[in-house]
Amino acid sequence: MKKYIVLAIFALIAHVSFGQNKYQEVVYLKDGSIIRGIIIEQVPNKSLKIETVGKNVFAYEMNEIEKITKEPIRGKRTAQDGSIKRSGYKGIVEAGYQIGVGDNGVDRMKLDFINSYQFNPYFSLGVGTGLRYYFDSDATIIPLYADFRANIMDRDIAPYVSLGVGYSFNSTNSFEGVGLLLSPTAGVNIKISDKSAVNVGLSYEMQKVDIYDDWDYYYSSNVNSGALSIIVGISF
Repeated sequence: MKKYIVLAIFALIAHVSFGQNKYQEVVYLKDGSIIRGIIIEQVPNKSLKIETVGKNVFAYEMNEIEKITKEPIRGKRTAQDGSIKRSGYKGIVEAGYQIGVGDNGVDRMKLDFINSYQFNPYFSLGVGTGLRYYFDSDATIIPLYADFRANIMDRDIAPYVSLGVGYSFNSTNSFEGVGLLLSPTAGVNIKISDKSAVNVGLSYEMQKVDIYDDWDYYYSSNVNSGALSIIVGISF
């Protein structure tokens, strides 16, 4: 009889443990982020630490938290098992060396600053500026453009595409208008914390320019000075 009682107790414990393993704690932040895992430390009315499925540990002050719930574990792991910015302001800084391509391509250095809004884990829209330093002509061009970005997947490591469309101005010549700017990019986003990510991409830039050559008395209007570059950036 005792044997059956012991077996029943073990079965009950296993059943309870199995049921508990079907749930996880979910922390909703005021900035729109959602973190899923196990709360491993909590100071009442002050702070908590949560460990995700990927064994990452994140700490938050209680004034950053909207609510804490216990929800069923999803059958398939998503980026929500980590920490992802779901919506809100997103700043981006990018840099790269651009190699001129085509008949009128010119090597230049690229630096961009983008202020955008993340609508959901997949799409953001913003306004960017920065500089392009043209080595041959010792000229600094300032672009002003709209930046559209799309993440292909909702993951900690995810491919993305972006498109910048705008107009550039020559800061070395009284900010005279230079021409249309068009810059598509494809790359990968890599999450490094709950609010930031590193992105690496391959970019092509089309910059419309007017070309003057005093030696050959040559002038050409609205030609493309194209360039390819590998860019590295960080979003926050």
